[in-house]
Amino acid sequence: MFLICCDMPTSWFKIALGNFFIAALLGLTLRFAFIQEIPFFTFKNILHAHSHVAMLGWLYLGLFGLLFVHFVPNAVARQKSYTRLFWLTQFSVLGMLFSFPFQGYGPVSIAFSTLHIFCAYAFTRLIWRDLHGDARFSARLLRTSLFFMVLSTFGVWAMGPLMALGLKHTIWYHLAVQFFLHFQFNGWFVIAVLALFFRWVEQQQVVLPLPQLKWFYRLLISSTVLTFALAVAWSEPHPLVFAVNSIGVGLQFATLGVFYRTLLPWWLQLKSKLNRVNYILWRLAWISFCIKVLAQTAVALPMVAEMAYTIRNYIIGFIHLIMLGILSFFILGMQWQQTIRMDQQRKLGLIILSTGILLSECLLFLQGTMFWAGLGFIPGYYYLLFGVSGLMPIGVLMLWLKVKV
Repeated sequence: MFLICCDMPTSWFKIALGNFFIAALLGLTLRFAFIQEIPFFTFKNILHAHSHVAMLGWLYLGLFGLLFVHFVPNAVARQKSYTRLFWLTQFSVLGMLFSFPFQGYGPVSIAFSTLHIFCAYAFTRLIWRDLHGDARFSARLLRTSLFFMVLSTFGVWAMGPLMALGLKHTIWYHLAVQFFLHFQFNGWFVIAVLALFFRWVEQQQVVLPLPQLKWFYRLLISSTVLTFALAVAWSEPHPLVFAVNSIGVGLQFATLGVFYRTLLPWWLQLKSKLNRVNYILWRLAWISFCIKVLAQTAVALPMVAEMAYTIRNYIIGFIHLIMLGILSFFILGMQWQQTIRMDQQRKLGLIILSTGILLSECLLFLQGTMFWAGLGFIPGYYYLLFGVSGLMPIGVLMLWLKVKV
């Protein structure tokens, strides 16, 4: 078997990975649109489909399965409730996939997006109930991530009234969108990944010092809230907003330092518990997380902040750094942490996927830097970006084909 019993149900993982493949194909289509005009193609609509399937079909459902396995006591007995919710959530993802390309934000796509939000609320209720009595640090992180997920949806609920009031093209609508994205990525997704990591640490019988964990938690939450100021700065570049963001990124840098110091004494023991594939994937996720923190720390400088939110390549590269570099590598590593054997096709699939992610990130940030320096385009930039982006769906497909249900 590809996965052993302690992993999430294989059908769930295959569905989530299939969503990843579809999102990668849609992303490749977006890259191709810069090379060749595509008939009957509305770029913005495909972009919406790509982002929603990637976030809500791959990352959300990937975390759904992992959180179920690692946090729900007596998971086998509780699987029926979660299974129904999983398939209803996947139904909402398919609805978004087939409606966004044709109508963008319209009645059908909004209905399916709303269904997904209600599924997320139901998931929060189920997990919260099953966490009752769990006082471990990982459970505290998970509760916090779920809180941020629910909080982020307030931004979505604000969009309708703002549009009805004719405020779609104002700062308020932009802030509602950024509120959702910031607390989805930095609140829900990233902290859920940290919850899974600390749950794994606890499963290795490692007892981390409580005072350091408390400091880590306080710094993490404070920085998550305060760094929303960067999203505000995109619309309102006021010195006070930059000052708040500077405090936030400073706290985030301190969070990274506390995380490192807390785990360092246990590193060799923890490393010995990882197989080679899991170690490489988590190392890539860790490097991506460090780059994210360092990049956001640099944004404390107003000049760098202005560059970050005005050059689109940096924005796209940063979002992909979180979605692909941190979250995707971690989810894949967590799923395969106890895989007994990795055959050549799986290894090759991971190599191709990782190469596509790393090269596309390098191209995006390099081109952004060249724009900033006034050096124009990298020769054949769009062809290169299309080529390296093509590696991602190939790699994901190779992995998907090896998942046995």
